[in-house]
Amino acid sequence: MRIVTSLARKEAAARPERASKTAKSKVREAKVVVTISPATVLVVDDDPSVLRSLKRLLSASGFRVTTFGGPSELLASETVRTNACMVVDIDMPEMNGIETCEVLKSSGRGLPTILITGKTDARTRSLAAQSDAVAVLFKPFEEEPLLDAIARALASSRGGSGVRGRY
Repeated sequence: MRIVTSLARKEAAARPERASKTAKSKVREAKVVVTISPATVLVVDDDPSVLRSLKRLLSASGFRVTTFGGPSELLASETVRTNACMVVDIDMPEMNGIETCEVLKSSGRGLPTILITGKTDARTRSLAAQSDAVAVLFKPFEEEPLLDAIARALASSRGGSGVRGRY
């Protein structure tokens, strides 16, 4: 989207043959390109191949992606607080994904979260059901459910409606 000051535009349009050099330069100088920064998706998983795959997929879908190899990396970092969500593996060695989200939430840094897991046992399903995650996806999952879950998470992050697409 380009924004041009209306005064300079009107002055140049009113007298195109007599438009002063100053008016024309005002129009050129007044053009400002406004960009909307992409939404950020934080991905936490202890499997490097999952991190690489999700980073590639989400970057190609127009998101800014930050990956973390485990909960301690995420907790030690500065996390964004708006226009963002998290994709977190439930089963990690140092702390499970749900506990990680609770720690962030209690410190005021909680974000809408999509939980992912490769386990389908009763304990994991029970943990996931008790969480306040936007969605729970079982590996391997398709691209579309992940992108839909991210759209819902970002909508709740912004307090808006869930419009899917590039953020």
